[in-house]
Amino acid sequence: ALYELGNTYVATGDNERGIQAYDRLVREIPKSKFAAKAQLKKALIYDNTGRSDQALNLFKRVAQDYPGTPEGVQAVASAKLIYIDKGQVDEYGRWANTLDYISVEDSELDDAAFSSAEQQLVGSNNAQAIQNFEKYLREYPNGQRAMEAHFYLGQLYFGQNEYAKTKSHYKYVIDKERSEFTEQALARLGQVYLSESNYADAVPVLKRLETEADSAQNVIFAQSNLMKSYYELQQYANAVSYADKVLANSKIDNNVKSDAQVIIARSAMQTGDENKAAAAYREVSKIATGALAAEALYYDAYFKNKNGDYTGSNASVQKLAKDYSGYKEYGAKGLVLMAQNFYELDDAYQATYILDNVITNFTDYPEVVAEAQQELTRIKAAESKTNSSLEEGNN
Repeated sequence: ALYELGNTYVATGDNERGIQAYDRLVREIPKSKFAAKAQLKKALIYDNTGRSDQALNLFKRVAQDYPGTPEGVQAVASAKLIYIDKGQVDEYGRWANTLDYISVEDSELDDAAFSSAEQQLVGSNNAQAIQNFEKYLREYPNGQRAMEAHFYLGQLYFGQNEYAKTKSHYKYVIDKERSEFTEQALARLGQVYLSESNYADAVPVLKRLETEADSAQNVIFAQSNLMKSYYELQQYANAVSYADKVLANSKIDNNVKSDAQVIIARSAMQTGDENKAAAAYREVSKIATGALAAEALYYDAYFKNKNGDYTGSNASVQKLAKDYSGYKEYGAKGLVLMAQNFYELDDAYQATYILDNVITNFTDYPEVVAEAQQELTRIKAAESKTNSSLEEGNN
């Protein structure tokens, strides 16, 4: 009757009076067949109301006092869950092994240790999840869930921008047989290397991602970053090859298209193929925005200067200054071109005035200032020579 009374109180939400009924049963009729059930119910109430330490102690007492009974076995299982919540799986193993009727296999402890970490991950307790996964890998470096632990640690550290710590974990995943985690590990490791400008290590990872990815988005990511990485590594033929691959994909957006055309154009400039560069920059100018549009417009002025269209070149520089004033380096480079154009149009005064302006006002761009200084020296030398010739002619 006391057991049923306790159950009735609990069913109506009166846990404390329920506990009192269970305690009275155990105190007054300790040999009752309901005594174990009553203590188990009391422990479950503790567990469900945030009193896990009290619950754990009571579960352990039930397991000890009622060995081999259904209540004893259930108490062990419930205690195990609390140990997992606390991240104390090793303590669970030590305690459970003191019970004659329980056999704890290594595989069970392995799984429990992983579950302890996974539970924190699911609950978004990231700091505790990291601690538990690291502990799991220390205790079970070759555990049955080691790959998952490495992957989740990589993801957790990536989410905290601790990129250096992600690498060993992602490498572990990609060095194993292909799994559901391989593709994302490749993509993330590639991102990490790119963020470090470590293009040499990024390339093999991105090449694997290109061939192994199921996601079309990851293939585009791999190919577009391979073209950039090869360009940075001065492997211009490979850069252009991947730019062509990117452009062949009908699903890419204009930003990626303009990136690819710029890689082709820059690579062509580096290898001296200015005709190819000019064609690529024309394509860039059709779709690019921002910095790439400014770059394309600068090169429009550059190639017009090269072809002797000095007035047209100046018009492009003026458009660059008007529409893309925020991109000061290209603006400064454009002014140097404009000075060259004016000199070719027999306006040495305007040319030198512009170059003096660049030298004075664009000190943040020392390479451009050096070019302006060189051009100014050249023009002054040529003008001095011309003036000397005129004086000799007058004499």
